[in-house]
Amino acid sequence: MVDVSAIAAAISAFKGASDIGHAMINLRDAAAFQSKLLDFQSKLIEANASVFAAQDERAELLRQIADLDQEISKLKAEKRKFDRYQLKDYGDNSFAYELKASEANGEPLHRACATCFNDEKISILQFSHKSEGQDWYDCPRCKKNQHFGTRVRRESYRSHDSDF
Repeated sequence: MVDVSAIAAAISAFKGASDIGHAMINLRDAAAFQSKLLDFQSKLIEANASVFAAQDERAELLRQIADLDQEISKLKAEKRKFDRYQLKDYGDNSFAYELKASEANGEPLHRACATCFNDEKISILQFSHKSEGQDWYDCPRCKKNQHFGTRVRRESYRSHDSDF
């Protein structure tokens, strides 16, 4: 915010200069005129200094506003990137963020690691293998091995003794 005291000081200095100027007009004595002229010049210098200080502060505030606008734009773009995904339940307590089909824009549909996503990073899961009905994926960022889908346990078969 612009320093109100700097503006007030500038106004006060200009008012003082105006008062001195009026007094100078009424003076007839050269020595008194010279003294008032010096006072007048001093007030003008003081007023200029206050104006320059206010201008410097204004320029700094404009730089800060520009920096904040740039930061806001960056955060909005980052948010848009994360809004392209939705959390999906793949069963058996397995969750991942999946790219919304409507947001693919030519990208293949894929899953992103929920742990990394919550750390504000998007890490695309890589298929590892299939086991007991579940798909296993690896996260290249956090190195977690994650399963998706409901586990299907194979029943072991016992061989029955026969009388043969």
